[in-house]
Amino acid sequence: MTPLRHTALFLLLVLAGCSGYHFGEGDSSVLDPEYRTIAIEDVNNPTTLSWLEPEVRKLLRDELNRRGTITWTDDRARADALITIDITRYNRPTAVAGRREETLRSEAIFEFEAHIRSSRSGEVLWRSGRMSQTWPFFTGDEAEADAEVTRLGIRRLADRMTQNY
Repeated sequence: MTPLRHTALFLLLVLAGCSGYHFGEGDSSVLDPEYRTIAIEDVNNPTTLSWLEPEVRKLLRDELNRRGTITWTDDRARADALITIDITRYNRPTAVAGRREETLRSEAIFEFEAHIRSSRSGEVLWRSGRMSQTWPFFTGDEAEADAEVTRLGIRRLADRMTQNY
């Protein structure tokens, strides 16, 4: 076979291998179309971390806007559905300690639940179930761990909201 035939055969096999792959439907959502204008009703944050609530709000808004499956509004009166996020746990315990009980590695843990309800009837439209996200880190990397664990947790929530889990 000539090199041109090898190249053509290779390209044909590559294209055939990719034929079943897709990025998912742009309009896939756990919410019916009449409930896709959404606002945050509340972020219940029982922790002492004052940065957590505004960060969760920002991350959720940005992630849902990026995906384009839901129209975001900050005006609850214009929303068809309202989402509430209940943070159940956020901490950074020691994961690995040395012989002298010094912290060698820690883990940021972010646990929460979300539910979406109709702004008109109050009916619960969807529940995420308990969600948990972890991120390992070394001493001195606490800020990065906080940013990553919350970002990944909210991304997983958006995944559940757009993939009909």
